[in-house]
Amino acid sequence: MLSYAGLDSTIKQSGTMSSTGKLVKRGSKYLRSTLINIAMSVMIHNPLFYAYYTKKRLEGKHHRIALIHLAKKLIRIMHHLETHQEDFNDSKLK
Repeated sequence: MLSYAGLDSTIKQSGTMSSTGKLVKRGSKYLRSTLINIAMSVMIHNPLFYAYYTKKRLEGKHHRIALIHLAKKLIRIMHHLETHQEDFNDSKLK
C-alpha cells in the first residue's frame, strides 16, 4: 500500500552498510498529495495524531517529513481496518 501511494523510501545497500533515503516517487502523485492533505487535517482534528506529529517534529524531522510519517501511519491504520473489517477506535492507537 505504501509503495502504491508513493510513500515508501529508497533503501541503499553496499556490503554491510544499509541506509534509507528519499521518497520513491513511483506511485500516484495525486494519491500521495491527497494522503498528505488528509494527514494535515487529521493532525489538526485528532489529539492522538497531533501527538504523533509533535513526536516526529521533536525528533528533528521537518514539517513535510513529519506529515509523510503521519500519512504512512494513516495508510497502515486504514489497511488494518479494511482487512479486519473493524471500525476506527481511538483507544487502540499506540
